[in-house]
Amino acid sequence: MLDLTILRLMFKEEFRLQASFFNRSYFLTSSLVLVLFTFILGLSLPLLRRAIAVDDLLLLVHWIMLCYGLGVGGFALFGDRILERRFGSISLMLGAGYTLPIRFRRLFLLFYIKDTLYYIFFSILPMIAGLFLASVLVPISLSSLFFLFISLTLSFLLGISTSVLIFTSTIRWGTLPVLAAAFASGMILAFKDITFAQASAALPPLVFYNTHSIQSVLPVLAAIILFSLVAFLFIKEVPQPHERTAHETYRRTANRTARLVSGYGPMLAKDIIDLVRSHMIFPVVFTFIMPLVFLYAVTWFIESVMLWNLGFSLLFYAGMVGFFCTLLYSWLSNIDISECYNSLPLSMPHVIRTKLILFFTFTIIVAVPYLIAVGLLKNEAHLLWISLFIMLTVSIYIGSVVAYLTGLFTNSYLLDAKILFQFAAAVVPVLVAQTLLSFYYQINDSIATICIAGLGILLVAASTIILGRLDTRWKNTMFRIA
Repeated sequence: MLDLTILRLMFKEEFRLQASFFNRSYFLTSSLVLVLFTFILGLSLPLLRRAIAVDDLLLLVHWIMLCYGLGVGGFALFGDRILERRFGSISLMLGAGYTLPIRFRRLFLLFYIKDTLYYIFFSILPMIAGLFLASVLVPISLSSLFFLFISLTLSFLLGISTSVLIFTSTIRWGTLPVLAAAFASGMILAFKDITFAQASAALPPLVFYNTHSIQSVLPVLAAIILFSLVAFLFIKEVPQPHERTAHETYRRTANRTARLVSGYGPMLAKDIIDLVRSHMIFPVVFTFIMPLVFLYAVTWFIESVMLWNLGFSLLFYAGMVGFFCTLLYSWLSNIDISECYNSLPLSMPHVIRTKLILFFTFTIIVAVPYLIAVGLLKNEAHLLWISLFIMLTVSIYIGSVVAYLTGLFTNSYLLDAKILFQFAAAVVPVLVAQTLLSFYYQINDSIATICIAGLGILLVAASTIILGRLDTRWKNTMFRIA
């Protein structure tokens, strides 16, 4: 079942794929960034220890790594689509079962192992390496780094195995069993009178780090292996697209969209129909809303469990919505393979503007209910109107910047060092300003409101200028995969 030759070829495929999309230094560059970040964090540990308890830091880091694993394991949700949608016409080894005598479950297991090892070597190890370098200058125990590496790896593995199990069982049995299991777990905690803080501190990998006990590792390893094996059994052996029938809706949809956005009706109607018929609306919305839910969960955890009253208001969340909408544009720009557009009377700027119309529509559909819900949970409904203003202006600006810099190739271009630097230079100052204003609003709401309004007007003006330059940047660009 575990073929090391195929596993080695999958690693080679991953490297060549990344190198063709970005460059051969991408692996080294991304890892060095993590090393540098944790090195700086390690140097600041003596100062952090004066303000924050080490136990709180460890608690937060382990839960973030668990959530990181949950996010990485989401690839199982797209088991049926990953073969035909991930890289378009490029053939992956994962799809070798269609032409070679090898089972898809076996390939999926090897793919799962490959992705797991990839994230351990290129994410967790560089983090530990940065702290190791910092230990030369600040007092950090090498034995504690070893146990930290083990515990963080266990948290990640627990997250990814749980996520793969959830998504594979969802694909096979639907969401009802998953929701029932989550409800039962919540009821057990409620009846046992266990607080969220107690449950958080009882995370097994964190317990292992604190106790260094082998007995605390064995249940975690058993759960990881069990979840992975069960998920492996739930994988459909022949992941072929289901046959579907659909009525002709293009002309009616195009007429409706043409009334709303003159000149973009045909292309917009085509994208809407693609989203509906391919059932991609759920992944698109899910990918956008999950980071927002995670953001609220982290801030709630900091304020309610760790008892750090940092004053995150609804205005803070509104600014962050604009940042996370980058993920939404990335999905919408990859609804289908754009190479075929080269044979049609379409220009790259026209298609990009169509994606932006969809982007703004989905942003409003998802972000407005999110802000309303957060406002009610935090008893800050009176801040809703100004929060909506912040969300709209920041989303318009960041969407315009992403579209201008990356076009239809967000997944690859945004990981190019030069474009990433340009994106950061254009976006980070805006997010910092909005974040500071959200905190200053609690001190002087009148001045903060004036500043927020002024910044919003500047962002809309900048967006208008950026969108006006789309033709100059993308007019002569050919459609391609990446």
